[in-house]
Amino acid sequence: MDFDSVRKAVEDVPVMSAAQGRVVYDHIIESECTNVLELGTHNGTSAAYMAAALHELGRGRVTTLDRAQLMPKIPPEQQAFAELPELLPFVHFERPSDSSYVWWLMRRVEAQSDAAGNCQPAYDFCYLDGAHDFTIDGMAVYLVERLLNHGGWLLMDDLNWSYRAGQSAYDVDVLSEDEAATPHMRQIFDVLLRQHPNFSEFRVQDGSWGWARKSPSQQRRYTLETSKSVSGLIMDRVKKAALAARSQR
Repeated sequence: MDFDSVRKAVEDVPVMSAAQGRVVYDHIIESECTNVLELGTHNGTSAAYMAAALHELGRGRVTTLDRAQLMPKIPPEQQAFAELPELLPFVHFERPSDSSYVWWLMRRVEAQSDAAGNCQPAYDFCYLDGAHDFTIDGMAVYLVERLLNHGGWLLMDDLNWSYRAGQSAYDVDVLSEDEAATPHMRQIFDVLLRQHPNFSEFRVQDGSWGWARKSPSQQRRYTLETSKSVSGLIMDRVKKAALAARSQR
């Protein structure tokens, strides 16, 4: 689907702007992404832009997550996708009942991993616009890295948002002043991502979007060893000593 068609269909649905929609739409087209992960569905506008890009490519799927308790009363299928039924085959809505999408990500990593801890990547691109909380999204980006293909991009929204300045249902009184006033997503980008050994390219766009690209990494190795008993170790040493004595005769 061309960009103008999806833009007109979602122009009255918050939250992603048309300018932002153009960026993610073009990124998916140009990178030829086929498996997209979104953390934070809300009204579904961003998912619609990304699904339209996949529709244009003729393949792929957007998996978009949000807590069941946080989903709007009118689901995104009836908001952003109301006039875009042809895009629904390109999007999959996950609405876990867990406290956050971190638990879903953990189970996904678990399912994709072998006994040595190698996680088979599943996504080409991830758009994160969810909790905006260091504790939740700090763990989320760690798990997303395991699921992201080498060369794939993670895009974080709202680098400058803070609990103190923003509108949130969260009780800021339970936070310290530092926690309430500091933009959590900026800290995740600067402290976690930019120092992560598996991300090698970073970009800040328009002051509020943070891009991080995953670089190739070595396969992990894991060896399971069983220690011998003390008596077994003593017998090994006796045998080695006996062999050494014989060789000297």
